[in-house]
Amino acid sequence: MQRSGSQKALLVFSVIEIACAAFLIIGGILVVAGAGMVGGGALLGDLTLKGQGKDAILLARAAILLIGLGAWGLLCGIFGIRAANDSRKIMIAWVFLLIGLILNVVGAAWSVLGGSFGQSPALIVMSLVFDIVLFWIADNIKREAAE
Repeated sequence: MQRSGSQKALLVFSVIEIACAAFLIIGGILVVAGAGMVGGGALLGDLTLKGQGKDAILLARAAILLIGLGAWGLLCGIFGIRAANDSRKIMIAWVFLLIGLILNVVGAAWSVLGGSFGQSPALIVMSLVFDIVLFWIADNIKREAAE
């Protein structure tokens, strides 16, 4: 079966998504290791929130966020590759990409309205553009499959 241009683009973007997700997961694992080194016993039960224990808990929260975002990106990429290979399987990818886009918009709005960017404004814009393009491609494939 011949792939459409949208399916080829989705395949490329999905592979990029998987690569970025892998970096997030690896980064999250490294942060967990760092939190363990900073906090010592704080993560293992001594939750007094004094000194380094507080830092360790903040690092652990960041690690959970990184690993969660990486897992979400990994799922989006896997479902995107499935949809790129078979346009009849686009619906699950479309739903995951829509949810990811909504979460990204909410996160960007939270960063802007909160006044403190958790990441650089350029990175926020690039992430939004990437998610918008990915969803747009998936939406094109969904419309092509319906025809």
